[in-house]
Amino acid sequence: MRPLELKLKNFGPYVDETVDFTRFEQAPLFLITGKTGSGKTTIFDAMCYALFNETSGKKRQAFQMRSDFASDKKETSVEFTFEHQGKIYYIKRQPKQVLAGRGGKPVEKKAKVELIYPGPNKEKLAIQKIPEARRFIDELLHLTAEQFTKVILLPQGEFRNFLAADSKEKEEVLRNLFGSELFERWTEQLKVKFKEQNAKYQQKEQQLMLSMQQADFSSETQLPELWLEQIKSWLEQVNAQLAEQAKDWQQAKKENERLQHVLSKQEELQKSFELLKKLQAKQADLLAKAPKREALRQQIVILKWALKHRTNFELLENNKTTLVKIKHDIQKTEQNYAELKNEQLSLATKLAKHEAKHKEIANYQYQYKQLETNLPLYKVVSELLTARKEVEARQSLLVAEIQKTTTSLDKKQAKLVTIKAKQHALTERIQEKVSLETKLDKLKYQQAALTELLQKQVDLDKRQTNIKNLQNELADATTISKKARAKARDLANQLADHYIFVAVKKLQAGKPCPVCGSLEHPSPAKVSEVARIDEEQVEQAKQQARKLEDTVTALQARINEFDAETVERQKEFETKRQAFFEEYPALEKSELTSLEDKLAQTKHELTQEIAVLTDKEKEVASLQKQQETLEQKSEQARSKLTELNEQAQAAQLDKQTLITQLAEKKAQLPAKYQTEKQAKAQLRIWQQKIAEFEMHLADLNAHIKQTEQSLVATETKLNEAKQQAKELQQVISQRQADLEAVCAVKKVTLAELKDLLAQSVQLEQLEKALADQQKELDSINGQVEILSKQVAGQKQPDLEQTNKKLLQAKQAEAKLQQLVAELEHKYSTNTKCYQQVKSLFEQQQAEFTQLGQLKELVDVVTGKGEQKLGFERYILQTYLKEVLLTANVRLAHLTNGRYELCLNEDTGRGASSTGLELDIYDDNAGKRRSVHTLSGGESFLAALALALALGEVIQKKSGGIEIEALFVDEGFGSLDQEALRVALETLQTIEGKNRMVGIISHVTELQAQLPYQLQVVTKGERSTLRYVTTI
Repeated sequence: MRPLELKLKNFGPYVDETVDFTRFEQAPLFLITGKTGSGKTTIFDAMCYALFNETSGKKRQAFQMRSDFASDKKETSVEFTFEHQGKIYYIKRQPKQVLAGRGGKPVEKKAKVELIYPGPNKEKLAIQKIPEARRFIDELLHLTAEQFTKVILLPQGEFRNFLAADSKEKEEVLRNLFGSELFERWTEQLKVKFKEQNAKYQQKEQQLMLSMQQADFSSETQLPELWLEQIKSWLEQVNAQLAEQAKDWQQAKKENERLQHVLSKQEELQKSFELLKKLQAKQADLLAKAPKREALRQQIVILKWALKHRTNFELLENNKTTLVKIKHDIQKTEQNYAELKNEQLSLATKLAKHEAKHKEIANYQYQYKQLETNLPLYKVVSELLTARKEVEARQSLLVAEIQKTTTSLDKKQAKLVTIKAKQHALTERIQEKVSLETKLDKLKYQQAALTELLQKQVDLDKRQTNIKNLQNELADATTISKKARAKARDLANQLADHYIFVAVKKLQAGKPCPVCGSLEHPSPAKVSEVARIDEEQVEQAKQQARKLEDTVTALQARINEFDAETVERQKEFETKRQAFFEEYPALEKSELTSLEDKLAQTKHELTQEIAVLTDKEKEVASLQKQQETLEQKSEQARSKLTELNEQAQAAQLDKQTLITQLAEKKAQLPAKYQTEKQAKAQLRIWQQKIAEFEMHLADLNAHIKQTEQSLVATETKLNEAKQQAKELQQVISQRQADLEAVCAVKKVTLAELKDLLAQSVQLEQLEKALADQQKELDSINGQVEILSKQVAGQKQPDLEQTNKKLLQAKQAEAKLQQLVAELEHKYSTNTKCYQQVKSLFEQQQAEFTQLGQLKELVDVVTGKGEQKLGFERYILQTYLKEVLLTANVRLAHLTNGRYELCLNEDTGRGASSTGLELDIYDDNAGKRRSVHTLSGGESFLAALALALALGEVIQKKSGGIEIEALFVDEGFGSLDQEALRVALETLQTIEGKNRMVGIISHVTELQAQLPYQLQVVTKGERSTLRYVTTI
């Protein structure tokens, strides 16, 4: 992925700025410089926000990046154009923001996105939904926002901190970079699983103890195995006891059942005696009530007679009621007939008055038909008027368009003359470009040759410095060597003095001297006693002296070798210098450094002149394109003008024709009604009057007809009602005479018959009462006869004695039953406890084995073993080793092969200091040491190499996606001149070949060494961008 263009509007300190990355495509390195807080890092916040909808480092939300100075009418947005695998992509994002709506009211605008990408047929496709855009970018780049930031931006001080961090801190950083959260989560899941299983094991142990305590069984042991054996023996004993007790209980139960049967028989006999006595008393009472039953029977007979004549009596009563109603209806009908007669006379009078207006209405109808015939003429006149207005409007538009086209054509002709003159002048100037480009090519060859000479001169200066340093080392080594030789001689003399002193001490008269063999010792050597020195000390001193002499010899040989090589390189330099000035005699033989500055200045001036002429060429091409466009547009304008004039003439002819037709049609209209509106209004008036007349006439005729029909119907109804009343009166008289004759036989009146019929509703109840009394008497007679036969010859039983025996039997049975139940309950409870404890104990034993295996696994993956290295850290250690392999290639170049990063695999004091600790191997010292011992500049170089390697490895792990840009944020201020030169050379040669490299810094030396620069210029709270090229 290579960035092409980034546009920022009201984003951070930028009002409306564009970062054109294509201006740095030919530069292996460029500098982004500006004051602290000017907004350099904001550029990368915008790039990360455009791609991933979040800022780099997630320190601020997107809506917080809106400029404080932005007005409520200006939107905040970021537009980013980039190239990926040969295709161009464009994305625009607008964060959530509050802007002025209608009437100036603040309105919260939702976040928006627009992503444009090439389709399979090179057509442009668009995405405007935020989740879809995020998925598209993820699938395209295969990087998260955090990984993208780590790959493209090396932030301030972060990798120095990473270099010096302990293993725990490194683990957190690498986890985010390589996504090893899966292993951490797996480890946590194992820990949770162990905790859960351990809790279950403890819970099961508590359940086991609780189950043992719930048993109704006393035992002093708490061991489940022993407890199970004891309760099993107890259960066998109780089971045998239960069998004996159950046998006794069954015998007592049978005796109880026998007594229950005897008592039941005696109770039945006792009840028979008592019931017979009660029934005999009831029988006597019913026989005494016989007269009352006879009176009830007579009442039932008279009521049944009344019911036989009930229908005739009810018909008589209904006929009387109907007759009263008919007489009332006759009176009401007669009154209605009189009212209809009066209404008939009134309607006839109204009809005569209304028919007198018929002549006036006929006149309206005639005028209506005449005026209605002329209505289509009004429509023709209206259409002609509309057509005339349309033609006049078209004429006005054509006149305006003709004037506009004429003015435009004149302006285009004038502009064409100006363009041709300017194009001629520019063409003469551009011809100078060829000669300037030739001079620039020649100057580039001179610069290349001069750069080579300067490099050789620098190399010679370094060699002279190295020789002086070696000579100083030689002098120091010679001095130390002389001191070592003197020290060795002194120690050898001391050892000899010691031997002499010992020999003198051992001399005895008459015994030969060990040195000369004399038996007499007149003058032994006078040696004072010295400190005891052994031969090993002397030998060590001699070896040290010889070693230092070898060092002096080696240094001298190295100096000689350097001198010889320096002489050769000096000769080579002089030869090339002489050849350079011979090839370019026009150059003055002065200092090479000042000559380099002069050539650079000349190259800068030539480049600027060529750039100006290149811009002029572009301007000429643009003018040529403008000329062609103007000529084409002028021709189009002339054609359009001719067409417009023809249209104007046709419009004038149409207008004259319409005026003539309009005058003819208007003459045919009635003078009284000149407009269609007036005519239609009059027609509506006539139409309304005619309709009202006809409607009123129809209403009167209908009303008269309805009244006549009502009179006929009323008269017919009145006659029928009178006839019906006469007939009904005759029926009533006959039925009343018949009922009175029937009642005379029973010696009752019609009024008494009415009362009997009212009482007849009780007939069923009275009949039932009489039948129930007779039935009860018959039943009691039958029962008395049966019970007398049952108790004949038997005495009343002694129930009290039998109940006493039964109570004693029940008590004996209950006592045995309770004893058996208690034993069974205890046996059942303890059996369940036994089975439960046995099951829990077997489960616990199986879980104990699994728990031990799980604990051993958890200890290993969490780093609690001897090596103190967890599973996730082991995985990250593998990734870090891969990073170190890549980093050491760069670090070797940066430090001339002196330093190499290596992993400290020793076990630390704890997990936080084990597994990811880093050491540095110092080739000069030939040993490893901690990275904390590096100086500030050395730490920066090591961190830079580590950061570059991390970016490369992350890209490989993300599917090999190439991010063709790198930005290094600060850290160069800690480097000396030589380290700074090597760092820049590394970035230029190693990274600059494959991707665009930008350095973010305010270091002055960098501004002098990097010709291509993007300067962030601050003014108040706003910043602007400026491109600077110092070549």
